Amino acid sequence: MDHCDVLIVGAGPVGATLALELALQGVSFRIIDKSPTRSEHSRALVVHPRTLELLDRHGAVDKLMARGAIARGAVMNINRKLVAMVDMDDLDITDTSFPLPLMVSQAETEKFMEESLAQYGKAVERGYTATSIVQDDNGVTTTLEKPDGTQITIRSKYVVGCDGAHSVVRHSAKDLTFDGDAYPQDFILCDARLRNSNIARDRFTICFGDTGLLAFFPISPHSNGNNEDGLIRLIASGGRSGTKQPPPQPTAPGSLPPQQQQQQEQQQHGEQPHEPPTLTHFQSLLDSFAPPGSGTVHSPIWLARFRLHHRGVNSYRSGRLFVAGDAAHIHSPAGGLGMNVGIQDAVNLGWKLASALKYHHRLSDEAREALLDSYHAERYPVGRALLQGTDRMFSFTAAAHPWVLRVRNAVLPWVVPWLVGVKWIRRRFYNFISGFGTTYSGLLTNAGAGTGGSVVVGGGMNTSSSSSIKIKGGDRLPDGKVIELGLGRTGGKRAPALSKEERKESSLHRLCRGASWHLLLFSGTGTGDASDAVTAEGLTLAGERVLAVVKSECSLHFIFHHVAEGRGDYSAGQGRLRPDDGELQVVTGESGVASYADPGGRVHGLLGLDNGHGGFVMVRPDGYVSHIGYLSSLQDFLKEWETKVGI
Repeated sequence: MDHCDVLIVGAGPVGATLALELALQGVSFRIIDKSPTRSEHSRALVVHPRTLELLDRHGAVDKLMARGAIARGAVMNINRKLVAMVDMDDLDITDTSFPLPLMVSQAETEKFMEESLAQYGKAVERGYTATSIVQDDNGVTTTLEKPDGTQITIRSKYVVGCDGAHSVVRHSAKDLTFDGDAYPQDFILCDARLRNSNIARDRFTICFGDTGLLAFFPISPHSNGNNEDGLIRLIASGGRSGTKQPPPQPTAPGSLPPQQQQQQEQQQHGEQPHEPPTLTHFQSLLDSFAPPGSGTVHSPIWLARFRLHHRGVNSYRSGRLFVAGDAAHIHSPAGGLGMNVGIQDAVNLGWKLASALKYHHRLSDEAREALLDSYHAERYPVGRALLQGTDRMFSFTAAAHPWVLRVRNAVLPWVVPWLVGVKWIRRRFYNFISGFGTTYSGLLTNAGAGTGGSVVVGGGMNTSSSSSIKIKGGDRLPDGKVIELGLGRTGGKRAPALSKEERKESSLHRLCRGASWHLLLFSGTGTGDASDAVTAEGLTLAGERVLAVVKSECSLHFIFHHVAEGRGDYSAGQGRLRPDDGELQVVTGESGVASYADPGGRVHGLLGLDNGHGGFVMVRPDGYVSHIGYLSSLQDFLKEWETKVGI
């Protein structure tokens, strides 16, 4: 019998992400997949900004971005006429290095993940099928069938199902349900190339007609200027192809149920509902739905018919079994969110499993179980919101009933131009689909495990000055630029000054990479009174107090406000940087903690820690804030950590 800490079943993007997270944490795992080879089909096409941020924690996401193209917006047409151009690159999103989504084949995404996994010395074991998964109080016994037909048994502490909608892991858990239904429409897709086409290659394009829709999703960028090299996906729902075939006797619109009505329309226009689509059919759809000049479709590499479902699991955890991605939630492709939310499931779960395993002897049973329960507490609401949000969008835009189609096509030309013209509406929608708006705020549990909350989401650290703080426990840590100052070397003495030429720019997200928690300690801006800013010795003392109660690995970072040159000279003894003939200088303590400058206090302001006082931000290994406050509330934070977090 083989042994490992975690067995991952399924090696798609979700399983591969979980493997990356466990490899980063140094946890023993195996990842298997029943498919003998990685699929070359481009199922998911969009990697959203928050997902790019999370993958960049492994340090090489630029390699993935080189394989795709940035999406700058969307185009909407109705009855072959332009209705709206939706821009996403004018939303003033400055707190990230990845403000826009990446259009790239899922095959390339999976290839990138496997390459990244190889950097950790790990690989997917392919052709292994899980035939039996049985858990008990001490672990899980899994029987695998190998490619040669023989069987092996693996004993692990936990098993995670990243094995899709028909998850064997989910079926092995007796208390997990997967409620939902199928959408009534059939859909067809074609991955091909376009010749002499004016379809935008840096935007998504959707074309509504009286009988359905046709959407264009660029998969790969052009390789030269002939405008036909890049792959593009076409997806259609209930579209009339215009192909002249002897049709069956028509019935009055609305006299049949929507699904039968759709099948009759497909048969009337040359499409057989249960057969694969043809290139000819897609060309006729393009001619019927898309504006003039949309081109000729050719050289297909994938033609398929599919049905869509919307289903969600009742719990993301059943004892020692967990589910993530499509094993936990499947839904319409509206917004391109499925793979992205699954990847974020895996990031959320990975560090929690690792903490429960690595710090097993330091944590109480209650603290360990509460930490693992927080996976469901945090991700279940995200999955439910995803199902509800995408279902509403999809039910309206891809409706099957003829009268809904007519209402949609009459209303959208009036409503959409107004909506896309209001920036805050676009920004709110974009926060939803980009993942920037995902938050676990408000999920604080008051009594540990079993209360439905999350022990790693902090409550408000209330003080008289806390009203200025813009970020809450459970929110994504925004990114902002800082300047590296190096490590402190001598107690109470000034670190070697860095000239302009020696300054190295970094960012909050780069600071917070790695397997550990990160405690960011801010000197404060000292607004109005330099004495409000905290000395380096004060930050060192605060850090030591936190490390005394945190049982997990935690890295310290000091961030000092730097006043722009010409704005005055402040005492370095106040823990602030001061201009000195173009040099940055800082007082450092004996701890050897990495220190950074915050020019102009921009990062202080980004977090709302800019009312003059020193502050702290506790950042989880997945890049979300657990606690934030001013140093005057540090004692409340320590008490909460000891009594409710306990890790």
